[in-house]
Amino acid sequence: MNASPQFITRIDEVDIHFIYERGSGSNPAPLLIAHGWPYSFHSYDGIVDQLAHPERHGGRAEDAFSVVIPSYPGYDFSSRPQEPMEPLAIAFLFDKLIGRLEYDRYIVHGGDWGAHITSLLGFHLSDHVVGIHSTALVLREAGAQQLTGEVPNDASEEEQAFVAMEYAIWKREGAYSQLHATKPAKLSYAMMDSPVGLAAWIVEAFHAWSDRNKRSFAELFTFDQLLTEVMLYLVTDAFPTSIWIYGAAKRHEITTLPPGQRVNVPTGLAAFPDPVFPMPPRQVAQRSHNVMQYTEMSSGGHFPFYEAPDLLIKDLRDFRKLVLPVVLNRTPS
Repeated sequence: MNASPQFITRIDEVDIHFIYERGSGSNPAPLLIAHGWPYSFHSYDGIVDQLAHPERHGGRAEDAFSVVIPSYPGYDFSSRPQEPMEPLAIAFLFDKLIGRLEYDRYIVHGGDWGAHITSLLGFHLSDHVVGIHSTALVLREAGAQQLTGEVPNDASEEEQAFVAMEYAIWKREGAYSQLHATKPAKLSYAMMDSPVGLAAWIVEAFHAWSDRNKRSFAELFTFDQLLTEVMLYLVTDAFPTSIWIYGAAKRHEITTLPPGQRVNVPTGLAAFPDPVFPMPPRQVAQRSHNVMQYTEMSSGGHFPFYEAPDLLIKDLRDFRKLVLPVVLNRTPS
């Protein structure tokens, strides 16, 4: 873990821990990666070098990214905020981090909560964001609500069918989220008092949300990977504050766009066969986002950085070529 260049900077009274791997070549594209729960900045360890230095792995240096992966407030080695922060506040904080690294424009990628943050950045800070690339789609058009079964009045049959399927899955799998959002302290005492209990809570999510159609759970993840994910929540005392985002998001309810508006920055969607958080069909996603790249993946679930890293890396590189060349200024330090 210490092989990755890591830093801590204070932004808005919060110490933000982040990886910053400068890319090869003369013009590496700044790439902000926003992680999700129950994983971490370290989840991307296996792909950072390939993204930042493709020439070391049979690729071209001109396809390089400068990779920035922050830990959310209250996660891992970032400090806990004074009160729970909703995804929009975290998005603005991450934009300040990129500005502190002296980048004017950047690409952002995310899954899980990170997918929500990518869309919020694209909508609210389109003058900074060149494009957003996601493995999930949380922010929907006006009248739609992810995971509630609600659709706009003019929803197509395709959209109605997708939302019904999505809602049926969530009724079966969503109990953890309700606990995170409504009883975070009660749950946290139990988790932090039992390392085995915490391991069960986290590893069950990896099991339920992964694509096990072609490979077993043991083939998708190593014990070292899973134990590292668990220990990052345990030894940093981060589990209680890591789930604050659920309650904050529930109170602010920023999962739909204003009527008549959409995310207009170029959007790339990697549709992995996630069994719990499926990607909407392209025509449905197009209602809320300017979808310029939509890739239906053959394998990989909620954790493609572990399950299908080569597919994720290729899709990010393809998206980079699609949205660039754009002048990505960085003032020399």
